[in-house]
Amino acid sequence: TQFAEASSKHFCVLEEVALTKLFPTARCGEEVRKLVKGEAIQVLEGPKEEAYAPELRVKVRALSDGVVGWITRKQGVVKPWTPFYTCKVKSQLQDTLSVEGATAVRDVEVGERLELIEGPCRDGKTLRIKAKADKDGAVGWVTVKDSGGKAFFTS
Repeated sequence: TQFAEASSKHFCVLEEVALTKLFPTARCGEEVRKLVKGEAIQVLEGPKEEAYAPELRVKVRALSDGVVGWITRKQGVVKPWTPFYTCKVKSQLQDTLSVEGATAVRDVEVGERLELIEGPCRDGKTLRIKAKADKDGAVGWVTVKDSGGKAFFTS
């Protein structure tokens, strides 16, 4: 069973990048805000080339707050979104979204791949996803980032 498909319209920001209100940026490219590393965006229009410099610009919406604007799409700034997460720190697959009172389904080993089913969701300051393990099909919740910002999984 496939729970999600790769999308050519969704990206994950790899490094901080300016989100501008207008296209092209040569015309008073008022900055709306900075998109931060790890933020999810959706391409609404583009890519378009700017005449004064051969850069590709895309109109995007930040999925966290709905803000719309233009960014320069270049190597190392954004990457295509994927529903797959790889374990970077040994973790537990748990039965509930809430960490408190959760029961372990099983351990998730470093390098193991999980497929997103639901989320990401916040449990306090902890970012969690419901996922299915490629290895054995086990389903449960894992912590992607803890309250201190430490990443346990990468996409």
